[in-house]
Amino acid sequence: MRKLDKALLIVSIFLLLSSILATHFQVYAFWKAITFLGYEKFYMILIPVIYLGYSSSYGITLFIPFILGMWLNLFLKNFFKLPRPPENLRIVKAEGYGFPSGHAQGSSMVFGYFAYTKEGIGFRVFCLTMIALISLSRIVLRVHYWRDIFGGIVLGTAVISLGIYLKNKVKYTPKVALLGIILSLLLPVISRSVGYANETFSIVEGSLIGAVVGYSAFKQFNLPDTSEIPFKKRMIMTAIGLFVSSAGYVAWKSGAPGLPAFAISTFTMVFLVPSAFLRLSDNHRK
Repeated sequence: MRKLDKALLIVSIFLLLSSILATHFQVYAFWKAITFLGYEKFYMILIPVIYLGYSSSYGITLFIPFILGMWLNLFLKNFFKLPRPPENLRIVKAEGYGFPSGHAQGSSMVFGYFAYTKEGIGFRVFCLTMIALISLSRIVLRVHYWRDIFGGIVLGTAVISLGIYLKNKVKYTPKVALLGIILSLLLPVISRSVGYANETFSIVEGSLIGAVVGYSAFKQFNLPDTSEIPFKKRMIMTAIGLFVSSAGYVAWKSGAPGLPAFAISTFTMVFLVPSAFLRLSDNHRK
């Protein structure tokens, strides 16, 4: 067993024991820290780091299904309209409907993807531990019922499995890229046609459009995978990408509409940042 595997196995055991003690002694600070790892904001930082700092092909296989899965989550919440536990029982604030749980779904997609694509017993145990703890945190903090958790895990697993399957079976062509762009542009039409349109939908839809269009341009220009860039340069590129992504959030907070703000910032992060960085690196070599 590799050192990293052993370390992650120890961390997993420590987290599981801590969760038992925290629940027994009602130490909600532990569960609040765990539940933070299930918020979309955390993943919107993590995924760009993977895409720019580790590998664009690896990251996009997670990024696009994740955003699509979040759109499906919002759609199903508004379709079923199942309530959360009473507000006076909740330990933390939570808005919207309960089913399916976004935390359970998000953790299943992200950590499930890591567990499926990377080897190592310790690493996989750690990923499964994170899915379990993030999902359980919503029960302990009394913002979800068990039905919400199970629904989120099933939906998340299904979405990321489909994403991996399509990645392995469907090769990039301009026609495939065009189909992806058309489908991403249809989502705002669908949500508005059924009366589910709001800023949360707009943010997710804008992010998906920006990611699909951006990666289509990335492939069309035959840019090399970001994993081929030297590590130090990748770290600089990642920092720039995170700055651009956060600029979209700031613009939205300042009053800009969610869909264009996140579409532009995501497109910039997915395509313009690596494109400009690679061109600058090429010019520097010359």
